Amino acid sequence: MQKPLYRQVIRDLENQIRQMKPNEKLPSERQLLVKYSVSRNTIRLALQDLEERGLIYRLHGKGTFVSSNFLSQPNIGGMYSFTEELKKIGQKASTQNQSLSLIVPDEHIATQLNMASTEKAYKLVRLRLANNQPRIFSTSYLPEKLFPGLELSDLNGKPLYDVMKEKYDQISVMAFEDVQAVCLNQEESENLAENVGSPSLKIFRKTINDKNVPIEFTISLARGDKFVYRSRQYNDLF
Repeated sequence: MQKPLYRQVIRDLENQIRQMKPNEKLPSERQLLVKYSVSRNTIRLALQDLEERGLIYRLHGKGTFVSSNFLSQPNIGGMYSFTEELKKIGQKASTQNQSLSLIVPDEHIATQLNMASTEKAYKLVRLRLANNQPRIFSTSYLPEKLFPGLELSDLNGKPLYDVMKEKYDQISVMAFEDVQAVCLNQEESENLAENVGSPSLKIFRKTINDKNVPIEFTISLARGDKFVYRSRQYNDLF
């Protein structure tokens, strides 16, 4: 199946951007329209995607520019798909699903998932790898009532969100994240093949479906030397 036009434009622009210098100016929207022979909306969708992932930034009245930092490191803040993000920088993603158990979560987890104190959730422990090197260690909680009969075999060779959609018709449309800088303890360092005390990004992620219902709460540890958390802030006075 052919990819949407704006996805093709994104891929081509992304390849160009990675060959450019930080803060170098990109062609204007008008120039991109001529180059790709697509609609203005297609160009804007492509630029919006690149901006949201931190590859470019735009200044009103001045143009669009290549971001200045960390172009070679994935942005954990924009990582909806671990596999797709690594593909963009030429790395191969893989997942080790370590365990899946049915538990009664503690009060904090239950609150995040809008669960009653007696309801159960699946606890999924996974290690995400890039080129067979540990990168993210995560524990996910999924309400049993939304994912009845979930088995570890469902996840063999298939992304979690694909299983959610295909087997349970649960479509994730939004995620809320809090990020904390931490140092790895003994167990965490062993999972991520790092030294005890190494810096890490601890991410608390709650995913919402198309009915505005929480379907997943995940606590992840990402190696601090392999990822960045990038955001953009604008001064509304200018």
